[in-house]
Amino acid sequence: MLNCKEITELISLSCEQKLNFKQQLQLKVHLMMCPRCRGFKKNAQKVEQLMKELR
Repeated sequence: MLNCKEITELISLSCEQKLNFKQQLQLKVHLMMCPRCRGFKKNAQKVEQLMKELR
């Protein structure tokens, strides 16, 4: 099981490239159990969307 630091790194990586199956599974399992990382992912998605709108 990955810790929150590793998960936030995966979330950031997922904004740049497609995660492999194992990474996707680890991320989904962790996010089901961790509200803080779910919040981080939500914020990362908002930032990514804003960056796309600025281009």
